[in-house]
This record gives sequence, C-alpha cells and structure tokens, in this order.
Amino acid sequence: MSLHLERERFLPSGLDTKLVADPGNGFWGSIYTALWERFGDPYWWPGRDAWEVAAGEVLTQNTAWTNVEQALVGLRERGWITADAIRLTDQDELAPVIRPAGYFNQKARKLKELAEWWGNRVESGAVESLGDDELRDELLALWGVGPETADAIACYALGRPLFVVDTYTQRMLARLRGLEERPSYDSIQSEVDEELPRDPMLLNHLHGLIVVLSKEHCTARNPQCGDCPLQARCVVGSQV
Repeated sequence: MSLHLERERFLPSGLDTKLVADPGNGFWGSIYTALWERFGDPYWWPGRDAWEVAAGEVLTQNTAWTNVEQALVGLRERGWITADAIRLTDQDELAPVIRPAGYFNQKARKLKELAEWWGNRVESGAVESLGDDELRDELLALWGVGPETADAIACYALGRPLFVVDTYTQRMLARLRGLEERPSYDSIQSEVDEELPRDPMLLNHLHGLIVVLSKEHCTARNPQCGDCPLQARCVVGSQV
C-alpha cells in the first residue's frame, strides 16, 4: 500500500469508489489494473469540498502539493474557504496569504476569476446543463486556466469524465514506450478517451494512481524501476 494514501479526499456527488467501470485489457486498462493491484485507492484529489478542490487545482500550478497545503491552511485560518469569500476578498489581501504556493499575485487573480465563474455557474446550478466539452471550454476561457487545470476541475471537483494529463503521465508514457520526446497532452487524452469507458471514477483513479506511481517509482531523477508494478511492460524499466 502506498504511503501517499493518508489524505482527505473529496468525491463529487454520484461518484462511488466501489462503482468503477471495467477498464478492459487494452494498454491503458492493463496499466490501471497493475497500478490498482499494487496501490489500491489513491485517494485523489485532496480537498474538503468541491470549491477547495477547484482552488487547489489553481494553487498547484508550477508548485509541489506541500506548498499548496500551506496556502490552503492560510485560507482556512481566515475563513476564506468558499468561492463567495474569495470574491469578497481584495486581491491584494488574498495574494500574501497564498504566497507559499508561489506566483501568488497571479494565482490571486486566477482564484478571483474562478470564484466569479463558480458563483455564476456552479452555485447557481447552471453548470449541470453544460455538456463536458462546453464545461471545459468555459473553464479554458478563464484567465490562467489551461488544459490540465480545466480537466482537473471538471473531473475532481465536478465529477465529469475528463482524463487529466500531467507531467507525471507524460514522463511515464515516454519511459514505457522508450520515446525520446514526451507525448503531447492532447494525444494522450485522445488515447485514453478512445480506449477507456467515460467513467469519471475510473479516470479519477487512473490519474491518481499515476501520481502515486510517479512519486514512488517513476521519479524525474533516479527512478526506482526495480520494484515498479509497470517494469515488465516498460522499455526503460526493462533495461535496469
């Protein structure tokens, strides 16, 4: 069992960790199964509610999660734990509180813009009428929100079947296939969409499991290939 599993995790309404679609025996399905058998439930994404998860997605841009946790503690201490509280807080007051997450002036603006959208679309209930692609487009239209952040908010905060591709996923796939260049975000997401069922819990678990793998085995430097659950199917790992 992973040492990274002891965390508070939010699940959107309707998701159940015990109700997961069969991933099948294809490339991505076999990866999911191998990682699940080794690590079990990854308990990802950390957060107390949907808004905190969404805010965490913004705060984690270009920084480690440990820094995000410090920023979230600061917000909680001040009671700024809702989108409404962020909307009502002056950006200049918000920025120093989230300093531990880095790029705090930019992220304060991003949080303010996300909070405004959240009130108009999520708290109003209007988001429920949006299709997955429409939701993603609206998130991408927000200042400072790119594909990874948009998909993570859609998947982890709002329970939509969008697979989150990150640096961990790109690194893992490049090593598995022995590629000199990492595959693009869109190409990986398309692969997953074509092979796996559009089940938000399955895609939630898959991304979380890749995060755990990348922290424990497929690290940026000195990867621990010897006991990796994917070693047998990995071009780089099989050379160790």
